[in-house]
Amino acid sequence: MNEIGIVLGEARPERIAFTAPESVRVGDFVTVRTGDGPVLYMVESSRVVSELLSGTMDYATAEEARRASSRNPRDRIRVGIARALGLVDELLRGRRIYPTLPPEPGSSVSLADDRLLSEIYRPDGHRWVEVGSLLRRPGVRVSIDLNAVASRHLAILAITGRGKSNLLALLAKRVAEKNGTMVIIDYHAEYGGLTIRGVKHIIPKLNPRLLHVEELADVLGVREKAERQRAVLHKVVDKEVKEAQDFWEKIKDKLERFAYGEDASEQEGIDRYDRAAALRLLEIIDRALRVWGQIFDSVSKRPIDSIYPNRINVLDVSGYTELQAQILVAYLLEELLEDRKAAVRGEPNVRFRSPVIVALEEAHVFVPAGEESFCSSVIERIAREGRKFGLSLILVSQRPSRLDADVVSQMGSFAISGLTHPSDQTFVRQVTDEVTSELGASLPSLNPGEMILVGSFVRAPALVRVDLVEEKLIGRDIDAVTEWRKDAESKPSYTTEELIRL
Repeated sequence: MNEIGIVLGEARPERIAFTAPESVRVGDFVTVRTGDGPVLYMVESSRVVSELLSGTMDYATAEEARRASSRNPRDRIRVGIARALGLVDELLRGRRIYPTLPPEPGSSVSLADDRLLSEIYRPDGHRWVEVGSLLRRPGVRVSIDLNAVASRHLAILAITGRGKSNLLALLAKRVAEKNGTMVIIDYHAEYGGLTIRGVKHIIPKLNPRLLHVEELADVLGVREKAERQRAVLHKVVDKEVKEAQDFWEKIKDKLERFAYGEDASEQEGIDRYDRAAALRLLEIIDRALRVWGQIFDSVSKRPIDSIYPNRINVLDVSGYTELQAQILVAYLLEELLEDRKAAVRGEPNVRFRSPVIVALEEAHVFVPAGEESFCSSVIERIAREGRKFGLSLILVSQRPSRLDADVVSQMGSFAISGLTHPSDQTFVRQVTDEVTSELGASLPSLNPGEMILVGSFVRAPALVRVDLVEEKLIGRDIDAVTEWRKDAESKPSYTTEELIRL
């Protein structure tokens, strides 16, 4: 291999600094021989230093220094910082074994060739699926281990417009090609136009009969501190209501009787405040049915019964409030976990006999930092135990610092891009040691579709340009000017007389 640089100063097994006659791009790959054998490194920092142009100076001095620097090739020092990804021979075997010996200062640094990188980043085997190309080597395709996604969880963390939903759509496409099962909780209706093979678009329903009274109060919008209203609801919602042919008519009928004292057997201990609470509940129910009526179905089955095995199930919860979505997700995940446990135990009559992947868009809504959401507990349990039962999570968020750190730290793989907020960058470095401060510094400069992939689903960390999923139509920027032009062209033309009449 041709030398492109020389190891400088104090080298460590996991990290080297090197100088080169030409700058090496961040995200490119080099190899260096050590006492353990050749090691693959990824460049995480690249800088150019000029002694003559260093420090603060006026324009005239800077112009003179520039001329002097251009005549002195030794004034420009190009330095790269690279992190060890593993011993080359072990990476080719599919294992990440780090060197125990550093390279000697003065060792040759060589660019890794495309053939070697292809063998590492595009392994053969049915578990590996292509997702893109190396950012600095477009000719080298990158594959991920779908088994790792389906067992060890994944976090997709990127600001809006950097390709979060495109990557998730690509993963869904690859899962569909393998006849797998995925559930996407679509919080903002971004996947309504997804047309990949095996996709099922579902508007999930909540059956009020299946909810506990406190949960029913939550989904109806009864305030948490409205204790009297909740107490009245507890008195009214009984077995008779749960089994009534028309759930809502029955509950409203009982509230009216409660409010107006039509049933003497139910009036003991009831005061005017209880009656006022019952009247307020009637208003709340009417409003809930008017605003959110489409999410309720008193004859529907369990949430899990709307999910199709071996399909990509897109659950559009854009019509739900945050709390309603949390309740739906809690019920669904509890049922999925119990079903997968039963399947692993070999019990009959299970719905999902093979692993299930659940993707949570806007994951910070469902498992927020510093507070307990309605579905936090079951998400935490799946993050800890899901791999044993073939139930995995994909957490998708543009503000990772708003996610529960304990849950995110359970993610075995990460896809990261474009994080500009310091708290988000710090959070990522805290939950995974795969993203160093040098690599994290490059996050804001990544373009749409460019992501850092690290963790168990790749042979080694890499900057990747993710393939665009043409079958995903929603989520891209709207061409407003074109839409306005089409709108104008579609409008009828009017005569002067017609305009006067208008």
